[in-house]
Amino acid sequence: MRGSVFGLTALIALVALPLLGQTPAAQTSAAAINKPSPIARLPYMAEFRILRVKTLPNGTAMTHESAEVTARDSQGRHMTATTEIPMLADQAATTHFQVFDPVAHVTFNWSFPGWEATVMAIPFSGANPQGCGAMAGGIAYANEKTTEKDLGTMAIMGVEARGRRTATTAEVLIGKRKKHHQQMRTIQVRSFEFWKAIAPGLNGLVVRQVSEDAQSGKTSRELVKFRQGEPDAAVFRPPAGYVIVNREVNADPCVSLGEMEPPVAPDPVRP
Repeated sequence: MRGSVFGLTALIALVALPLLGQTPAAQTSAAAINKPSPIARLPYMAEFRILRVKTLPNGTAMTHESAEVTARDSQGRHMTATTEIPMLADQAATTHFQVFDPVAHVTFNWSFPGWEATVMAIPFSGANPQGCGAMAGGIAYANEKTTEKDLGTMAIMGVEARGRRTATTAEVLIGKRKKHHQQMRTIQVRSFEFWKAIAPGLNGLVVRQVSEDAQSGKTSRELVKFRQGEPDAAVFRPPAGYVIVNREVNADPCVSLGEMEPPVAPDPVRP
């Protein structure tokens, strides 16, 4: 089963062969030479293996695996293709595509197999509107203590990366405080580890991340293939024959901005 799904992601990668040819050198003025040049984006294609493991109260470990292929070109276009690995052998795999195109100022979403792709304009305002903050969860935490550790540098599939790990110890408050009754408390430890590419042109590329806590279990995402080079422009558009459906920007600003953020991994937020 795993071989068939990774075969599908391999086909995605094969479509995006690096474009051949060279760009002629441009003449620059003295003013342009003295002006600091922006950091060039390094185009690439990468494949990740995502593994989620959660242990049930009866001790049974539930495992879910998926594969992810990402592509980025030098103009900032970004494609993510996620393939969910079926739990049963007779189930077909489905791959979900998401494209962020700042050049055309649109996003695309479609699935394979399928026949329809949705396109939506990217709003020019990138600021979060007032009232769209993070919602508080149903669990109250007290006396949190977080420690951080620099894990140094390491090459993962040829990409030099620096790692960092945070571990948090917290008291989880359960139930409501009642008269003459002591509030129930327990100690929980959660951790988050991530390895981020060092090269300036690969800013935002997280090649490994592992999160673990008592409630969600353990989730890991790790780079398994990497190729630097300009992807074929075809990977940033729906396949031929797909019906393109225009979707208006959602009236709810909190939802629309969240949906249209580019799928580029930022610096992970501390747990």
